[in-house]
Amino acid sequence: MRIGIVTFTDGRARVAKATEKDCRMFQERLVAYFRRKHEVVAARKIVWNWETARSEAQRIALAYPDVVVFNFCVWSFPDLTAQVANLIPEVPLLLIGNILPSHPGWVAFFASAGALEELGQPFGRVLGDIRQPQVQADVERFLHLHDPDERTRGERAAAMLHGQRYGQFDGPSMGMYTGHVDASQWMSHFGVHVYHRGQLHLWELAKKIAPERVEAGLKWLEKHCAEIHWDGKKLTPGIDGTLARQVRMYLAMKDFCKHEGIDFCGLTGQLDMTEWPDLCIADVQEALLNDTADWEQPQKKPLVCATECDSNGALTMQLMHHLTGTPALFADLRHYHQKENLYDLVNSGQHAPWFAKRSKDFRRNWRECHIRPASEFYFRGGGGSVQFYAAPADKVTFGRIVRRRRHFVMHIFTGAFVKLPHAAEERLARQTTYEWPHAFARFDLPLATLREHYSANHIHAIIGDHVAALVAACEFLGIDPVVLA
Repeated sequence: MRIGIVTFTDGRARVAKATEKDCRMFQERLVAYFRRKHEVVAARKIVWNWETARSEAQRIALAYPDVVVFNFCVWSFPDLTAQVANLIPEVPLLLIGNILPSHPGWVAFFASAGALEELGQPFGRVLGDIRQPQVQADVERFLHLHDPDERTRGERAAAMLHGQRYGQFDGPSMGMYTGHVDASQWMSHFGVHVYHRGQLHLWELAKKIAPERVEAGLKWLEKHCAEIHWDGKKLTPGIDGTLARQVRMYLAMKDFCKHEGIDFCGLTGQLDMTEWPDLCIADVQEALLNDTADWEQPQKKPLVCATECDSNGALTMQLMHHLTGTPALFADLRHYHQKENLYDLVNSGQHAPWFAKRSKDFRRNWRECHIRPASEFYFRGGGGSVQFYAAPADKVTFGRIVRRRRHFVMHIFTGAFVKLPHAAEERLARQTTYEWPHAFARFDLPLATLREHYSANHIHAIIGDHVAALVAACEFLGIDPVVLA
């Protein structure tokens, strides 16, 4: 990366001259640190008046830096900070406040932070001696979040949303305001058209699916699943059975989305589909839509589908999918096993079977999957749920788009998927809803931080560290990124 460094000092000529030696000492420390890995463009003059602010800002800007560091070790006038920031547009800014007890450098740091916030200028903050490991770690975290390659990936993923069509198949169920969509807001904010259809319309289309396509789907599931646990009541075999209803519904949704150019969608599932005994739950349909294969396409692109028509969840998943090309997780933030320090991320059918092994060979993924009878407690409509345990992953990026006072916000943090002995998986899964898929996760943040900041019942994830790209995507889309750690 190319790092620009600008150091500020007192706006009185006499004081500026007296403090120049100290300012240059701290700037040289920063230059020495950053030159270990990066190209550095440092200010030739310490900024203390308009002439030095203008000349150094122009020189730094013409070097096209990836990040600019504003360096504070003595008092400086915050209006100069704001003016230099204005002359170096659209470059990530990092404010570093050094420790110098004899001069009020931290006062300048906080005064400048306040000035930039007044202007709505994004920036990062680090306090302390750059020679200390913790300060270096804070700086490296900021640089990672603003890596130009990652930012390009994020901006590209965000731009892909423009012109897409979202299928809203009924509306958010169960009163979840965090899942609602304002069609005009989505079009004006993201360029995404919201196309509405009732899910019972899809059910009418399902009745017209050719029997041979349904039979092919049943045979494919029976061949590749670990086991289908027929119970003769909720989950029944045959072309007229409950699993066949789910296969019909999946094919109808797949055909309809292709015909109407739907790029991603949300399906209510609740309450009519799950309560009417002649219909069926949506678990198998949602799992197949989000997955990378079916009997008609051994390799297919995931079609993001959010259950409970959680539209902001679907938007989060589609953005994540654009970054990786892989399925994105949809789950309830269901339970925290305190003894094991594990979060159980569960939802009825919503985990794409790809998460079972994350293999390009769908056979390996589906070999881990059981189709179990739908929960009698929740679902009267019958059908099956696709159950498995997510494969381990050392680094996972979690996120969720919500609205705060009608403004879009995305919470982002990292963690891991944990693989447990099978007996432990079974024991923990039976404490929640056993027949649903489970991802056991650890988060890279304390429970208290999650409690204070996270504001949705659903959570989404992709494999790898994509925090920087998601932050850039959010900034591109006008979403406030909130990185939790």
